[in-house]
Amino acid sequence: MVEVYIDRVHSGHAVLDIGEGIGSLVIYTREEFRGREIQVSLKGTNSARMVHTAVWERKFNGRVAFVGIYPSLPAGDYIIWTHPSAEVTIVSGSVAEVDLRTISDIYVPFTGHSHRYDQNIPGVCATTPRDATRDILPPRYRDGKVVSAAPMGSAPMRYTGDGQVAWDQLWTDFCDLALAGGPSHRDNLLEPVDPGEVKAAQDDYERVVVEIERGFHLVTGLPTVRSEKLGWVGLRCENDEMALWMLRAIVVENVCVRREGSVLFLPAGPAFRLDKEIKNVITVVAKTYHYWTEHCRS
Repeated sequence: MVEVYIDRVHSGHAVLDIGEGIGSLVIYTREEFRGREIQVSLKGTNSARMVHTAVWERKFNGRVAFVGIYPSLPAGDYIIWTHPSAEVTIVSGSVAEVDLRTISDIYVPFTGHSHRYDQNIPGVCATTPRDATRDILPPRYRDGKVVSAAPMGSAPMRYTGDGQVAWDQLWTDFCDLALAGGPSHRDNLLEPVDPGEVKAAQDDYERVVVEIERGFHLVTGLPTVRSEKLGWVGLRCENDEMALWMLRAIVVENVCVRREGSVLFLPAGPAFRLDKEIKNVITVVAKTYHYWTEHCRS
């Protein structure tokens, strides 16, 4: 391996450990992102398996920059989870540089997410003081309860006495996944359908939309919105901030979503099945709504 040293302002050096099959990444940002963590994930793998590092003030050849450094990444194509997102190719034995000084925000993972790099490496994945971390945990985890990163099994369908799906009773708890991470809800991307498909089966489409709206009401209590564009069903969030956060979290779950102000639109199609696509859409809303209300908003 080749060790490349980069001088930084606040202390010591950052060591880039690169060589056969391994490269490094340097991301440049604006000063306002100092101390924030930027997530990256290898394309073609589970998007929940993110690697992150913190942005710090550093000095390069006499000039000051605000930089996030990933000392060692397997070669391949990566997604950088910012808004807007970016992509970069890590080449074996090389250092890739990406200028993200024009981004508007950084994707924020779930509170208590695990750190992928050694905490003893200066400037890499700085942690929150223990007492501060405890204060932002849900009450059930403040006394040291063990958090499991095991993926949730497929929740069985539950029905009410009149034969309707009891969407608010399918899932017992999303808390462990919120704190420890976990796999995306879907392996492949659930995309919107062609409007022509909707027009050819209006009755089936209406049935699907009504069921998704019913599910949204049960798992969030939020109002729904009818989309003027065919193939979408809307959920009105409490504000733009909530909508933007949930949009990013839903994308990570491999479900398409778009936003208009505080309204999120998710896909709906006449061929959507109750225990498949309909369940997928309602599940990601239930999951990310829980993350926002229980782990992020406070």
